[in-house]
Amino acid sequence: MKKTVQVLMVDDHPFILQAYKNTLERFKPDEYHIVDTTADSGQTGYEVIANSAVTYDVAFLDISIPAYDEQQIESGIDLAKLLRQKMPGCKIVLLTMHTEKLKFRHFSETIQPEGLVVKNDLTFEELLIAFEDILDGKVYYSETVQKMMQEQQ
Repeated sequence: MKKTVQVLMVDDHPFILQAYKNTLERFKPDEYHIVDTTADSGQTGYEVIANSAVTYDVAFLDISIPAYDEQQIESGIDLAKLLRQKMPGCKIVLLTMHTEKLKFRHFSETIQPEGLVVKNDLTFEELLIAFEDILDGKVYYSETVQKMMQEQQ
């Protein structure tokens, strides 16, 4: 029997969301049934999380998304905080174009994500590796994040 994995993906670029969906469909199709929900802004992300009857297993959150001022959602970080409150078992993967060491430290300390990925490091294969690691209970940092974190020590 296949294991169902509920995945939330929030990114303001429809092409990126479709690429994530297409890639995850290839993840061990004999073992897993991936059910995805997408959102494209702070508002739609907030609404999905706040009103969902589903408990998400994994969430891919772009850090830079359109804000939802009415609920003080300024970024994917705010959605991650909301997910931690509402669904503490959800494994959070933050995706960013940022490559500054201080931002990585802030993301790590604030959210303690199960994954932190610089989008420029991401390939289809890398996304599948990250997804498998995270499902296996490991923390996944993309190559750029690993290099920056090592430089901090």
